[in-house]
Amino acid sequence: MLSQLPEQADPRRLCEQGKRFEGRVALQDLTRLAPLLTSTEGEAAFTLEFDRDEHGRQRIRGRVQAELQVRCQRCMDAMPLPVDAEFRLSPVSGLLEAEALPEAYEPLLLEERLLHPLDLVEDELILAIPPAPRHRAEECGVDMADYRQAPEPAEEERENPFAALARLKRDS
Repeated sequence: MLSQLPEQADPRRLCEQGKRFEGRVALQDLTRLAPLLTSTEGEAAFTLEFDRDEHGRQRIRGRVQAELQVRCQRCMDAMPLPVDAEFRLSPVSGLLEAEALPEAYEPLLLEERLLHPLDLVEDELILAIPPAPRHRAEECGVDMADYRQAPEPAEEERENPFAALARLKRDS
């Protein structure tokens, strides 16, 4: 069942109802993501499915697609970052429930009964940005020769400070 995405919802109830949401959101409306981007033009497409798996476990399956504009940390120019992220979450009330989840699911810790479903979309976009985004070497405006490591200088042979003591001891 395709529905209009609510601003707030009880994810457990959405799972019981088998709700499915599909839509687009303007990147400029994602206030936590915006500071990480060089441009907030464009949209992100998303799908969120709330249901139960074959073991009766509540789950949220989602997919987010967008082309983000981020800053290359090597040349500092804007660069496109295509994102196509899928995720599987299961709402949990505490850490014991989270630890009991199979590896296929990430826990969605519910500190409050209601959540903002659009936050799930924004979270995945934020997680898709690498810590230091960079162009591929051949696309970057920086000469990679500048980043090659200089050879280590040869170790100078230094006199052992205890050698003088050894000579004094030997000569006396």
